[in-house]
Amino acid sequence: MRLEPAMWNALSQIAAREKLTIHQICGIVNQHRVNTSLTSATRVFILGYFRILAVSLERDASLEPERSIMNKVFRQTEEFRNTPYNNRYTGAL
Repeated sequence: MRLEPAMWNALSQIAAREKLTIHQICGIVNQHRVNTSLTSATRVFILGYFRILAVSLERDASLEPERSIMNKVFRQTEEFRNTPYNNRYTGAL
């Protein structure tokens, strides 16, 4: 299965949180996927996992821009680190 390094990293984080191996998670995803490739199903699983995790966090409506989740994503994700907009989220990519 081919995934971007950021996806492998996310899958590794999920495995650590759930006390499972990456192989076990991929097996579970494989059992639940319908009409899609394992790679695509894994990406959707990763996205869903972190979406649910994010929703479960209490979020202060008055977060300052430097503390926003969007800015953290752009600062901490390798694919975005070296872009000219890495210190702010402008609302459009």
